[in-house]
Amino acid sequence: MASTPSPPLAQSHPTSLLSPLKELTGSSILLLRPGTEVTNDELAQCARLFSDNYGVWDQKVDKPLRPGGRVKMTAARLREQCLSDPENTILSMWFINGKLIGHAFATRWKYGEHVVCWVTQLVVDANMRRRYIATGLLRHITMHAWFMSASLIGVVSSHPATCRAVAKLAGSAISKVDLDFIQAHAQSILNSTPVDYLKGIKLKGSLFDPEVDDGTISLVDTNFFVDHGEPQAILDIYIQDGSWVLGNLVDGHEFFMVVPVAHSHLNDPFV
Repeated sequence: MASTPSPPLAQSHPTSLLSPLKELTGSSILLLRPGTEVTNDELAQCARLFSDNYGVWDQKVDKPLRPGGRVKMTAARLREQCLSDPENTILSMWFINGKLIGHAFATRWKYGEHVVCWVTQLVVDANMRRRYIATGLLRHITMHAWFMSASLIGVVSSHPATCRAVAKLAGSAISKVDLDFIQAHAQSILNSTPVDYLKGIKLKGSLFDPEVDDGTISLVDTNFFVDHGEPQAILDIYIQDGSWVLGNLVDGHEFFMVVPVAHSHLNDPFV
């Protein structure tokens, strides 16, 4: 996708964006950075947040990784995974009293007549979860002109709450995600991506192989054996209330979801 000049990115948040966050105290600031302007210090802060909060390795990992040890990230690795196309990448960061408590990277690219916006990483401080931080980070991106050309938004994640937040931003409840759309477009979208860690990734589940009968529906095989204890607990709740349509989660895999964007919906915060 050709790089086009972008207007200055907002360095503060709309008041309405923070109105549901009544549990937050102190100075709260949301910042956006185009990928070409992300600093080494900001990358280091994001890598540290990831390392401290993303999760721990599953029992199936091989040496030198240690089962139960924290999944670590370096600034260099983060740049490789989330800034491989800096001209079309954006970073949303949330600070409380100068401390980074959450960040979201997103990259856009052309897919036929569409523009895909892909959430490449979303991390929130474990002590600040369930306070609309993740939704606010993503909402900040979608409210900016950078996102206005996007007609599709997607994510690969082992956490069902992340999938749910992305679906809501597109104007869809997670229970109404169009599986036929995913089935029809998933492989072509992956074939067109500039995001390094998505290239060559294998789609799994009954949506892509009708012979699969283990309850998986829309997954990718990431061979990333992070412990699924926390996401599975959330997934169990979604399955029990009948809202989950992406199927079971299995070790070494993550959910795959892409949905069309209803831009008229983006003016309504925290739907």
